[in-house]
Amino acid sequence: METLKEHLATKHYGEMAWWMEPYQCFMARWEGLCKTFSATGDFIESSAVHMDCYWVNAEKTIWHLNEHFENLYEVGETIYHTDLHVNGKFVHGASDLVRIEGTMLTPYNYVFTIWSAVTNTTVYNNHYFIDPNNRRIITHKIRDGKTHIFQIQDFVRVS
Repeated sequence: METLKEHLATKHYGEMAWWMEPYQCFMARWEGLCKTFSATGDFIESSAVHMDCYWVNAEKTIWHLNEHFENLYEVGETIYHTDLHVNGKFVHGASDLVRIEGTMLTPYNYVFTIWSAVTNTTVYNNHYFIDPNNRRIITHKIRDGKTHIFQIQDFVRVS
């Protein structure tokens, strides 16, 4: 009886897709809609959100996140610029507005924790890539140890 290792050695799965490299799937211009819900699940509002992510250096160890909310809930128009430093599957960065840590769990799923000086919340984001051109972010925002709001952002790659 062949072992699993022997069985897998006979299989050819092709080359790994370029976007399966950690954080490469984020690199694009994205357009989305952010829907906000109360802690009890009631819809509150929605707003356009624009995101631009690109590598800062050729080694792909730093990428820039530019996120523009036309109307961030309880704040209004908000624009974030943050450089994120990649170390394998882990990423971290900070600006005057946010501190971010993230981890690639699978090529299709990333989780982030964001400490926001803008909203005074701790933000837990789950990024799920439906396919290379569509992704959903499910956000849980905590303030004073309690759920403040939930948000769902659906993005489409436009470039």
